[in-house]
Amino acid sequence: MFSWGVGQTLQDILAQGVPRPSTSDRASLAQFLESLPPLAHAGRLVGLGAGVMLGCALVRRLNGNRPTEAWALALLFGMGAVADVVRVPHGNPLGIATIALILPSAWMGIRLASRRR
Repeated sequence: MFSWGVGQTLQDILAQGVPRPSTSDRASLAQFLESLPPLAHAGRLVGLGAGVMLGCALVRRLNGNRPTEAWALALLFGMGAVADVVRVPHGNPLGIATIALILPSAWMGIRLASRRR
């Protein structure tokens, strides 16, 4: 929810003149994504990256220092990103950036929360 909320808020701030589609069908969403300015896409990616980092860091900090569970969460985020890109065409650069963002964000979240002894 954090990732989605931050991404949507930044998108709305950075693309105030672009109306949201009234339906969630593939064609309407693809047309909406095409009409967004590059900064709005960047805002969505910032939200996604921040959500992945926070989620992985929180799972890693659970009782017992759980890196395996944090990587499992990263895998779920990655599968969600792939499903999102497959469901609605984002264009090659944005689709690749959306999927490629997961691994470094997860790594940063897991490293941020690691407990060094």
